[in-house]
Amino acid sequence: MAVASLAACGGSGAKATLPSYTGPPTPSTTASTAPATTAPTPTATGPAALVEHSTYRYGGLKVIVNLPADIPTASRPSVRFFLEFLQADGRTTATAKLDPAMSNLASAGVVKSTQDFLEKGSVRGVGSVVYTVSRVKTGASGIAVITGCLDQSKLVQVRKDGSRYVDANVKRLPTLAMTATIRPVSLGAKVTGYDFVDKAC
Repeated sequence: MAVASLAACGGSGAKATLPSYTGPPTPSTTASTAPATTAPTPTATGPAALVEHSTYRYGGLKVIVNLPADIPTASRPSVRFFLEFLQADGRTTATAKLDPAMSNLASAGVVKSTQDFLEKGSVRGVGSVVYTVSRVKTGASGIAVITGCLDQSKLVQVRKDGSRYVDANVKRLPTLAMTATIRPVSLGAKVTGYDFVDKAC
């Protein structure tokens, strides 16, 4: 997950709320409705066009996603799917509750990592986070690898009592290198890897 998962993810826990897991996908059936967003939504005539800059708002949290202009045609479905995942992650971070869509979008391992973090932290995320995708590569098998950077420098955590604080890991590493892996499964796709490297980007 991102921020509520954001700050806690990462291979080294540098993200105060983002869980990290890499493993095989598993089937799931949960679904949820998508939130309002500035990005275009799919229509009966075809899939939504990819826009270079999208902003999603969830309560006090703003999630900004920047995409490269030259995403290969074969990789666009995976990028659209990743955007759905980031939205579910944003809703999870903003509420400190696992968004129902996560089980439909991510492997069991990614979902469990997110749940474990939520149980441990129980904090909401407010402020803003920025994902900047630098590269999308899709192999012959359909597996897509998305790399980029997370800017969490304006992310703030809110405790149950309403008090706010900036996570120590966010202060130490306001930006993190990101890698997401999307694998095709029988009913679509799953995010099976969502990792953050403990280094600035």
